[in-house]
Amino acid sequence: MKTNKNFLKITLGVFLMTTVIAFANNNDPIKKSKKSATVEMAILESPIELNKEYITLVHENSSQKEAEFLSGIISEWDVRTSPKFDARKNEFTTVFKSNKGMAEVTYDSEGRVVNVEKRLKNVILPTQISQLMAKRYEDWVIVGNQYNVSYNYGSDVEKTYVLTIQYGTEKKRIRVKG
Repeated sequence: MKTNKNFLKITLGVFLMTTVIAFANNNDPIKKSKKSATVEMAILESPIELNKEYITLVHENSSQKEAEFLSGIISEWDVRTSPKFDARKNEFTTVFKSNKGMAEVTYDSEGRVVNVEKRLKNVILPTQISQLMAKRYEDWVIVGNQYNVSYNYGSDVEKTYVLTIQYGTEKKRIRVKG
């Protein structure tokens, strides 16, 4: 009887020791030979790194806080996390909306902003434009405006204001480069 107990203790001890050793060796007791594997990892740039050019060009000389806010969202959004995004396709287009307007944005397969058409209504006009309009259209009143930003990757940014002015019952639309 004593022999059976000793045999049981030895067997249990050996089992426990092999289990501990197996877990100490990468938790892989079945693996007989270790292979040297080279793991190749793709380094993904963050959306902010990918869209530095966009954010720099669009914010340059900008007085529009609403436009800057929308541009920040556009440049920081990681399109690669969208369930509708497919990296196998060349481009992905989406629309961002705010209480002042909208932006239609196209991203490439890496998540870089390649095209933006932004339109915001009734924004605060820069002082230079307000002064220019007061000089040229002295008796006219600005009754509405729209701020447009057009961006294409690798090109200059085009910023324009479309102003609606009124004198009595007569209305005009004037385009001014921003």
